[in-house]
Amino acid sequence: MELDSNTLLWLDEHHEISLDDLRDLSGLTLDELNYLIEHGALTPSDASRQSWLFSSQHLVSLRSLSRLKVDFDLESEVLPLMLCLIDRIHNLELLLEKSNVKISNQ
Repeated sequence: MELDSNTLLWLDEHHEISLDDLRDLSGLTLDELNYLIEHGALTPSDASRQSWLFSSQHLVSLRSLSRLKVDFDLESEVLPLMLCLIDRIHNLELLLEKSNVKISNQ
């Protein structure tokens, strides 16, 4: 799938994007994405396929990771842990939202 600035992309578990599209849209390099895959922080939808596809919902977390990497000059070795923490925070926020608990951004 060739994506340009006019492409609408659904970011959910039902839509998939390629590794190249993840690279183009996330701000991370192919080496950094492969490092995340090697360390289990990012998993393809079907690892047995020759060309990997990933749930488009990963894109939001990967873009956050990319911004943190640049802002804090993070080394590649900490990226898997950071991605897991970003995903954990997102999941906890969703649980709180479902519980009707307000999150304070202080």
